[in-house]
Amino acid sequence: MLSVHTCPFAALGGKKTGGMNVYIRELSRQLGIRGIKVDIFTRCESKDSDDIKRLGKNVKVIHIASGPEKTLTPLEIYPYLQEFTQNVLRFSEKMGTHYQLIHAHYWLSGLVALDLRKYWKVPVLQSFHTLGKVKNRFIPGNREPRDRLLAEEKLVRQADHLTASTGEERKNLIELYGARPDHISVIPPGVDTRRFRPIPKSQAKKAIGIGQNSNLLLFVGRLVPLKGLETLLRAIAVLKASSGKAFGLEKRFELAIIGGEHEDRYMRMVKALSTELVLDNVASFFGSRDQRVLPNYYCAADMTIIPSSHESFGLVALESMACGTPVIAARVGGLQYLLSHRKTGLLVKPDDPRSLAVAIKTLIQNPVLRKKLGFNACREAGKYEWKKIEAKVRALYTSLITHQLLNSES
Repeated sequence: MLSVHTCPFAALGGKKTGGMNVYIRELSRQLGIRGIKVDIFTRCESKDSDDIKRLGKNVKVIHIASGPEKTLTPLEIYPYLQEFTQNVLRFSEKMGTHYQLIHAHYWLSGLVALDLRKYWKVPVLQSFHTLGKVKNRFIPGNREPRDRLLAEEKLVRQADHLTASTGEERKNLIELYGARPDHISVIPPGVDTRRFRPIPKSQAKKAIGIGQNSNLLLFVGRLVPLKGLETLLRAIAVLKASSGKAFGLEKRFELAIIGGEHEDRYMRMVKALSTELVLDNVASFFGSRDQRVLPNYYCAADMTIIPSSHESFGLVALESMACGTPVIAARVGGLQYLLSHRKTGLLVKPDDPRSLAVAIKTLIQNPVLRKKLGFNACREAGKYEWKKIEAKVRALYTSLITHQLLNSES
């Protein structure tokens, strides 16, 4: 596995840490349980990092020196990819390790994978997780660097196979990048249903210190403009302005915001917006939270809200669904395929505070609908259990390795 720009051990909720980190970590663990040895190569960002860390049975995370030992943006990492590649080669030679397949995550890792393939003569499977051209199309004012766009085009042409999380991502790869349809497998991320499962709301609220009589709304995600937190705050302001009892209940109303870095400029901006909208007694910023405690937040909440401008898949939605908590999400990207409107959640117009406000009010005023959506969502999430997803990925690995062996023999 290659995850050059972000480590699977990194705390979730930061600028570079989200669904991809969870995907790599959980898929690798499942592969390890099945007896497949997995080495995850990632860039060393700190002198205090252990060179090698165990992630689970048969799985290691290996920190590779590449440029300065500090956090860098993807574009800042780009000039050091050759150094990363050479140090991976040195490590594998020193350890005497032979790899059968490279699974690269994100465009930076893909470029390293193509170089490693020249030496190892093994197939490269590329997972992008996000695509530059898609972000430019759907996010107003967004301009991804040319190096990224050119790299993604190269990877689409040269990788042995591609994965897509949804049918929409597959369509984007074909229409925007010219990918061959037969070179793409649609395999969604999974969810750990042993961790993310329904628990009594009273128990969950007690665990996180939320009052039993409070209505809790939940936001989980990286604090970046793409995630739409500003839209959510404005939606709540719309509800508060509509009437003193806008939510139809006398209970205290709270919004828990999970994610973000305390010194981050965007977090300071959304906190200032919260103050400007007179929401300081409603919205609480909790920062990053470990996945071990996230189920308590999901289960304590009356709903999870995902107001993103775009989502490749929507792992937060899937985790909430597995906990039996209904989701309100923008009708964008993978969310519109993961959720079924008024069956497993509610879908609203993106970047529209009023539409979001109406959906929030609908769920708070209708506990019967909340219960129905939560029950259906939990049942639907069972289809994405990691064991099932890992089996699909493992089958793809086997197919690619077999194809490579047959070609080499011929």
